[in-house]
Amino acid sequence: MGARKSYQQQMWLDIDGESVKLLISAMQRKSMRLQINEQGEVDLRIPLGCAKNDVLAFVKANEAWLKQQRAGALQRQQQALESFSILGKEYPIQTSALDEFLVTDNQVWVPQGWNFSDVRDAMDKWLRPQARAYFQQQIDHWWPFFSRFAKQQPTLRVKKMKTRWGSLSQRGYINLNLGLMQLPPELIELVVVHELCHLKHFDHGPGFKALMSDALPDWRQREKTLQQASAKVL
Repeated sequence: MGARKSYQQQMWLDIDGESVKLLISAMQRKSMRLQINEQGEVDLRIPLGCAKNDVLAFVKANEAWLKQQRAGALQRQQQALESFSILGKEYPIQTSALDEFLVTDNQVWVPQGWNFSDVRDAMDKWLRPQARAYFQQQIDHWWPFFSRFAKQQPTLRVKKMKTRWGSLSQRGYINLNLGLMQLPPELIELVVVHELCHLKHFDHGPGFKALMSDALPDWRQREKTLQQASAKVL
């Protein structure tokens, strides 16, 4: 008999009188895990073969946590409809009489009636080419310093990542989070340098830290600021 395959299914929860979608993903794992996505929906990951009664009991036991997390997600949605940060600068979001999305020097214009998902999708679409150009500029700027550690410059890939700002693969790719474009330039530079340091050191040991200090003497101070920003953006 073959191994059971992973699957997904949906159900609906009542949270504070509101019907909220619960996405259940069954997979090879040992325990159940709940999380709230940026739309305020509930994501539940469970082991394959987990009994329905156990799933419902787990959700019930975490009801208070779900209410708290969903309230936080809805608050962040409201804040996201008021302003958006681009390279560390806050751009107020205003409703436009025109049926189009537009970013000017001082603010973001959106069509009337747009919700959180509409604004976020349009913002991501607008940001992606800006991010590719800006990140590549940073990589090119630092390449003379790091070129001694690799035969060729890693290829940039811009991604949306939930738990990390960037990564460097041994296949020659440098992956950078689209969300970095919300941060000040000095923090984007920190992440770029961090990933390029992995060309020489694939861990975070003494050699890595020494190379970081050689490239960016104030990297530890920047890293503390980045950790604070992670709670708001990631």
